Amino acid sequence: MSSVGLMRVGPPAELRGTRRLTLGEVMEWLFLASSMFWPRLFIAGFFVFDHDLLLHRAFSSWLVPALGFLLLPWTTFTYAWMWGNSTDGVIGSEWVLVAAALALDLITYAAGYALSRRR
Repeated sequence: MSSVGLMRVGPPAELRGTRRLTLGEVMEWLFLASSMFWPRLFIAGFFVFDHDLLLHRAFSSWLVPALGFLLLPWTTFTYAWMWGNSTDGVIGSEWVLVAAALALDLITYAAGYALSRRR
């Protein structure tokens, strides 16, 4: 660290040795944050704006969508969406989308774990 007159130039002592985030890491954090935010917003939208109570019909109790909101938001959202899409049930190829949503939930958790271990 150098000095100019009475002013020190350079990072504070507690920040020396830390590295800045790369653009790729910023994009990974952005993916992680958006993957955690958007499905929860959609589920909350089902609760607020759905007058036919789609979540109530798709799930037998309030516990499953509440746990899904916390643990597997993409899977919960996709299951409820597919339930009310054409029939009152998830049938046929709709299960492929539910499985893809489960994979997206697992990818989100794996990305969060990897990003937290990297720092």
